[in-house]
Amino acid sequence: MPETIPVPGADAPLTDDDLLLLTRLQAAQEANDPMPEGMLERIHFRIALQAMEAELATIADQDLAFARGGSTKADTITFTSSTISLTVMIAEEDTVVRIDGWVTGGGLQIDLVGDFGTWPRTSDATGRMVWTDVPHGSIHFLIHPGRAGARLVATPVVEV
Repeated sequence: MPETIPVPGADAPLTDDDLLLLTRLQAAQEANDPMPEGMLERIHFRIALQAMEAELATIADQDLAFARGGSTKADTITFTSSTISLTVMIAEEDTVVRIDGWVTGGGLQIDLVGDFGTWPRTSDATGRMVWTDVPHGSIHFLIHPGRAGARLVATPVVEV
């Protein structure tokens, strides 16, 4: 993941000048490079189709004893499906979270999906992978099959 560079004043509320600039930028974008007709519908359809084809993992174990409180702020969640298991430990680091994961199988692609986009990782030989500097919000994981013919596994959405 690219390093985040702090921008002074980035947390300040938008000014009238900011809003005017954003409005003009949107108008220029729509006039010069509009979104193709039906694009949003195709995106929603593809996401729904992918979800229908995926096997849904369930939360098998969740240790929230220290969740968002006390001096230790870490959650451990285990997701299981008929073919695979994924355990993640979510730990707060300043204003972001770190997610350490372990999946049953090495060399598998695991996507962390959130409002910020998709962050793919490949598990090492022991099934481990790490995501750092993850923004707070709703996330879920997509576990890509390690063998031909196997289905994608999707986890339920959790809040970090």
